[in-house]
Amino acid sequence: MIDADWVIVTAPTDRGADVHGELARALGEVAERHPGTVFRSAVLGGESDTVTEVLDEAAREGADSVVVLSGQTLADRKMDAWFRRVIGHWLRNRPAGSAPDIRIGGSLCQTTDYANLIERAAADGGAPARDTTAPLATKAWDAVPGFARHVLVCRGPRCSARGGAETQSELSAELDARRLGDDDVLITLTGCLFPCSQAPVVAVYPDDVWYAGLTAARVADVVERHLVGGEPIREWFGDRSASR
Repeated sequence: MIDADWVIVTAPTDRGADVHGELARALGEVAERHPGTVFRSAVLGGESDTVTEVLDEAAREGADSVVVLSGQTLADRKMDAWFRRVIGHWLRNRPAGSAPDIRIGGSLCQTTDYANLIERAAADGGAPARDTTAPLATKAWDAVPGFARHVLVCRGPRCSARGGAETQSELSAELDARRLGDDDVLITLTGCLFPCSQAPVVAVYPDDVWYAGLTAARVADVVERHLVGGEPIREWFGDRSASR
């Protein structure tokens, strides 16, 4: 039996994969076996639902207990440490008495079931590799886009846990409202941009402007005054190193 109201299966990022789609079948099957438990997927950083967002949902739904599992096929100590820090941050910022009991599961690969999974996959034989796959380079990706500004939105672990998702969503909405496309402002979601304590972090090039604490509430002003008007908002600049 699973002694938890919610189980959250996590991945580091959603780059190159729809994490929810990849896990949907497995989570659906285990949910059928345990109808009293909610099973959800989440990512540490990226565009999919983040760990903190899914924990918010669990708390809103009145969950008393949550188990968080890493969905990685091999243990990654750094990622495990990040998950613990992000969950700790979430717990510290919850109102007293409003957080469920959260437990972090052990590595999936340290089980007999994982050994059996390897054996079955190898015995299946797999599909033959082909030399007729699409090439790495194509004409469609030859030219640099003609954008005026390139905006880098950090979706690393700290920024994602401290409002990066809301910043990203608001930025897309503001640009759409002004009908500004990739040839005007190119948005790129990144991994960690490093000044993590200043999260959420957004960088704008070629202006070499780094915004710190760029919450969703500040996005409209940045779009209007900087990305449209051409005047960066200096009071929201992040601290820069003395060597610059």
